[in-house]
Amino acid sequence: MKFFYKSRGTISVFLTIILVPVLIFGGMTTDAARISMSKVVISDAGEMAMNAGLAQYNEELHDEYGLLVMKQSPESMKDELKKYFDGSLNGTGLDGTDGYKKILDLLTENFKTINVQGSEIYQTEVEKQQILEYMKYRAPVCLTELVVDKLKELKNTKKMAEAMKKQMEFGKAMEDCQDKFQKAKEALDTLDGVINSLESQKIEKELAQTEEDYKYVAALALLLREGALKYDERLSQLETGDMKASTEVFLLNVKYVDLANPLDEGTYNAYLTCMKYKNTIDDMGGIGKLLESNNQADQGEDTDNTGTDSGSLEKLKTDYERELKRIKDYPSLLLTHANACIDSHYQALNVYWNSAKGAEQAAKTAYDRLKDVKKELEKAKTKFAEWDRANRELKNAGSNTESMDAEVEKYRKFFDDGNGAADSSQLESLMEDVRTNQEYFKKLKGVLEEEKFCDKSIATTSAPEQSECYKRAAGTCLSGMKTSGYETFYAIKKIWSEKYIVKYEHADINSAGSSKSISEHPFYKRLQEYCKESNSGDSKEKQEANSRLEQSKTAGEDAKKADEYPDFSWSTVNVRPSSQVENAASQANDKAADLDAAGDVGNSSARRNSIDKFGESIDAATSFLDKVDEIVTKGLENLYIAEYAMQMFSYYTVNKEDGQERAQEDIIGISGYKLSNHAAYQAEGEYILWGKDTSKENIKNTVMMIFGIRLLFNSFFAFTDTTIGNIAGSAASIITSAAPYLEPIVKVVILLGFAGVETADDINKIKQGYGVAVVKNKNTWATLPHGGSSTDKGLTLDYSEYLRVFLNISILTGNKAGILGRIADCIQANQPDANLLEGYTMIAVQAKVSSRTTFMRKISDWGENSTWGFPDDTYTISYQSILGY
Repeated sequence: MKFFYKSRGTISVFLTIILVPVLIFGGMTTDAARISMSKVVISDAGEMAMNAGLAQYNEELHDEYGLLVMKQSPESMKDELKKYFDGSLNGTGLDGTDGYKKILDLLTENFKTINVQGSEIYQTEVEKQQILEYMKYRAPVCLTELVVDKLKELKNTKKMAEAMKKQMEFGKAMEDCQDKFQKAKEALDTLDGVINSLESQKIEKELAQTEEDYKYVAALALLLREGALKYDERLSQLETGDMKASTEVFLLNVKYVDLANPLDEGTYNAYLTCMKYKNTIDDMGGIGKLLESNNQADQGEDTDNTGTDSGSLEKLKTDYERELKRIKDYPSLLLTHANACIDSHYQALNVYWNSAKGAEQAAKTAYDRLKDVKKELEKAKTKFAEWDRANRELKNAGSNTESMDAEVEKYRKFFDDGNGAADSSQLESLMEDVRTNQEYFKKLKGVLEEEKFCDKSIATTSAPEQSECYKRAAGTCLSGMKTSGYETFYAIKKIWSEKYIVKYEHADINSAGSSKSISEHPFYKRLQEYCKESNSGDSKEKQEANSRLEQSKTAGEDAKKADEYPDFSWSTVNVRPSSQVENAASQANDKAADLDAAGDVGNSSARRNSIDKFGESIDAATSFLDKVDEIVTKGLENLYIAEYAMQMFSYYTVNKEDGQERAQEDIIGISGYKLSNHAAYQAEGEYILWGKDTSKENIKNTVMMIFGIRLLFNSFFAFTDTTIGNIAGSAASIITSAAPYLEPIVKVVILLGFAGVETADDINKIKQGYGVAVVKNKNTWATLPHGGSSTDKGLTLDYSEYLRVFLNISILTGNKAGILGRIADCIQANQPDANLLEGYTMIAVQAKVSSRTTFMRKISDWGENSTWGFPDDTYTISYQSILGY
């Protein structure tokens, strides 16, 4: 017991020790609970203040455009929102809140509202979310018809364009064949003429005659000339009589010098004899001494014994001089005789040689032209195969390709067992014949070159050069020889046969073979048929085809004009939100409506130019519609944005419906507001799409693209409709005079003309507010030959629906930010008092609020200089939050 007595008072001590911490913990817990409760109150007050700010939205923007935007910037509402914040903290002004302040006693130390950057309505993500929120309950009703029924009409545009493009390329390839046919025919005509003119028998005869004349005329004449020139004999002193006797012998022999027959044996022998006595007379002083010697004789004798009669001597002298003059040019006459022979045969053989050379080149040219024909025929077959494949793919996709099918089958037969097949096989045969002729003429040219004398080709060496060579050769034959070796014709003839004419080389024409006639070759005759001059002249069919092309060209030019469109300059809008964001826009291709080609179906260059222009237009339309299949598959978000633009804003034909003007009170947007009050009335949707500063250009771009798309679909019907196909085929046959390789391209141009005229009608209707059938049929084709008599219009698209499609495609091609930015521009233009650049959709608040404490201050006092953080009986709570629509 004593033990227990010793422990008296320990419990009191223990309680005293434990009571202080318990009291501190209790006080701290009480203050912590008050602070926690204060944070909740502050948070609620902040949210209520921000909600109060967000509640002050721009009612006009909300009602007309469905956009929630604060009327003022958050920073400008600071004082007003602070009042709401303070009132919410302590329940100021509320019944039953008298003791509320005693519990929390909250005091605002600092309050700040912040403009949330990036929350402006013009920011594309912010604007997009509000548009999507607005449209998700409204758009489905508007989109059902477009998405389900009409977009599927555009799904095969690529395959349509591809099939038509392949048919155009096939037409061009066939015309290329025709062009090559013409060039091949011209080359073959030349070759045929040469073959017929170069008769081997005539050439053989000329070669034989050349050999004979060169040997027996030219060679002999030149050798005789050389002998005559070298001859220098005279009588010896023992043989020399008086001059009168020598003269008489000269005159006796000169009678046998027949210059008309210079190659005659007697002529040559007599000439040399004359030259012998002439030299002798010259040695005696010349013929002038004849009279002098007679006078001396007279003076030395008696007058009764007179000399020779001086009159007879005078006559003798005169006769001598005359005859000497006559025969002195005998060597020159021989040279002239030889040269005439040489020149005559050179001319003849050179003509043949040049003809053979030209014929070889003509054959080579003809062969090359035929190779070009072969290449183009193979290309045409390849293009046909591509066209056939494209047509099958289009047909498999569900499109009706009736007339195109028939056309494909027509040319399949053409290439399999018709003229196309025959042309290919017979072409090879003609190429072989031409190659044979090329080899023949090459050999013939060589044969002619081998006809030589003294190593000189008679056919290729000029006559003067030949003559000089032959003279030198003749001189060589007599060089170093005594006069006795050539003083007689017999001696010369021996030299001629043994030394001179052995240098002649005669060619054998038979080694060249023979040429091959092509005149009756079936492919050559077919080329002549293909290349006949068209006799269609300025036919009715040609005039009609050219008229349609001209109408198409005019329609394209009209589609590129902007005079009639509303004129609004977007540069007059002072604030354009799109300038603050990425402002990408679709780019219109001018080629979509550029059909500026010479409308002449009968002219090759004009035809191809027309096809190129139409093709470029179709390509521009196809390229623009490239992503049409993705409009639905890529989700509804893009559809909602495009539909918002179409339902909230005006466009060019918004005031027209089926050719009638709509009452302005009926022209309202999806929110129920009049569109006619808009600043850029009839030009907003186009600006959203293209983004050009002038409304005229934006509308023009839209019309151009619609033109290209209508031309694409109308061309497809023209290419596949049997009635139009038959009319075009018949006209093409008449215009081309049934030339099978020209018909395809002419038919294509005529078909395009039909499509161009229909497109002109479509654009006129679309601009008046009508819808036109997307894919035409006999009932919806408005122009000839069908006339659109039925009331069944099929599935149609009007201007607004094309614009809607264009907007969707533009968004899919990466222009979403630009589209949203220009939607904001339109809103800004219509609401000039609202500055969308400062139209915030979010608000941020920062505040510092003090809450009274009971025990924390006491604890703080225990710290040295109140360093524990609670110098007063308050605790500061920092608050920040952000809130948006």
